[in-house]
Formats: sequence, C-alpha cells, structure tokens
Amino acid sequence: MFSRLRTFLSRLRRPLRSRRAVFVRRILAIALLLTAAALAVRPEVPQVGGTRASPGGSPPPEPGQATVPLHLADPSVAGLLTRGMRVDVVTAGTQVQSQKVLASMATVVDVRSPPDSGGRFLGGADKGPLVLISVPVERAVDVAALSLRNPVAVTLR
Repeated sequence: MFSRLRTFLSRLRRPLRSRRAVFVRRILAIALLLTAAALAVRPEVPQVGGTRASPGGSPPPEPGQATVPLHLADPSVAGLLTRGMRVDVVTAGTQVQSQKVLASMATVVDVRSPPDSGGRFLGGADKGPLVLISVPVERAVDVAALSLRNPVAVTLR
C-alpha cells in the first residue's frame, strides 16, 4: 500500500514542478498577500453597546425613540439630508390607495453612503445611500416593514 502511495506522489511531483504550476502558485500567493493587506488596512469600526456606530459618531436614540434604516426611492434626495433635519416619511407607490404617511416629524440621525462595490460583487443592486431616521418606538416596526415592501420618499420640513 505504501509503495503505491509513493509511486502516486512521485508522479504527482513532476507536474507540480512545471513552469505553469509554479506560476499559478506564485499568483495565488500574491493574491492571498494582497487580500491580507487589504483586510489589515481596513479601518476598524468602533462598537457601541453591541451596535455599529457611524464614523462621525451618531448619538443614541432618545428614550421612546428607535432608529430605522431606509433606502429612498430617489437616492439623490439623500444628498439633501443632514443630521438633525426633520422629515416626513411617505410611501412612494404608484397607486393612490397605497400612498400614506409612515412617520411624521422624524429626525434624520445619519446618512451613510453605499458600499463601493460590495453590493454589486455579491449580486445585489445598488440601492443608494442608507438614511437612518429616529421615530417613536410604536411607529418603528411599521415604518421598517413598510419601507422594505414599498419604495419610500421623504418630505423636508
């Protein structure tokens, strides 16, 4: 049995020492090195209470308030939003019956730009910036659920 294994390994060594195999191994080593360097250089995101905080450090929600993430129907509107701005969140459906106000006088907590290419790499469509708003706790679940099913828009106050 050991003689068969030795024979097999000696036959396998010759192709692994070929120029093509050496080239492939070197390319693989360079790719692994670049991946490790990219992961080592990536900035660390501080953890606050088990949740991620934005690089600018968004304040925690006030008592009785919850933070809800939204993707807006028109991503260019997110560029108009700043922290502390008051907005109304409305559904942006095409049918009049489906249009309704989800949250009135919600506070913009943060606007986060979309990842560079992570969504496209994984096959997801680029949905634009993520807008974090603060709404009353009793409305937060409805706003989050409806914003996943329907496109939402904001009106500026």
